Amino acid sequence: MIRLAVVALALAFAALPATAQDLPALCREEAQRGLTKACEAAIARQPHEPALYSMLGEAHFASGFYGDGLKAFRQAIAVSQGAAEYRYRFAGYAALINEYPQAAAELELLVKTDPDHVKAWALLADCYRYMKNKPQAVRAGRRAAELGDPAEAYALGVRYGSGDGVPVDVRQELRWLEQAAKGGYVAAMQELARLYAEGQPGLAPDAAKQRQWEDAARKAMKN
Repeated sequence: MIRLAVVALALAFAALPATAQDLPALCREEAQRGLTKACEAAIARQPHEPALYSMLGEAHFASGFYGDGLKAFRQAIAVSQGAAEYRYRFAGYAALINEYPQAAAELELLVKTDPDHVKAWALLADCYRYMKNKPQAVRAGRRAAELGDPAEAYALGVRYGSGDGVPVDVRQELRWLEQAAKGGYVAAMQELARLYAEGQPGLAPDAAKQRQWEDAARKAMKN
């Protein structure tokens, strides 16, 4: 499931007259309704403000003009001189419309300058999954898992259990599933309970650990 770090677009917003507030604030309000005039006017006055281009991109997306939206997000990247925030935002919106190669290319640039950007690695892994590029999906997912993403830790654990893109290794499977479970990922708790209930080659059944993870899963689902 693609994880996008984008602001949810409001369904309705009352726009104030341009004289009642500054243009950037009006741009923000109108962008949520798919209107672009205030953002365009604000950009004309402040052409070196990347946030305005980003809001213009959101406005285009809200009105269904995705190509124009991506162009505006690219302008935000250029004006910000490649700031991670705007690269990530471009990638999130590109992935939203299934433009995974464009999203992946921008994310690769992002992680070169910010190698500890866990959300970028996680989104990159998702993009490569949709592109059916397993080696790159494993690479990006592993890095996200190493940085603490529980969903990617779970995915990596499952890979080690099935041999999907990595060698079957029950120790690595347990390592990553336990990391995901400790991060609150319920599916990992449930998988650990199953593993300890059934046993695996190299892993004897363990009723105590089975109950431990079953209890943890039940508690997590109640919260």
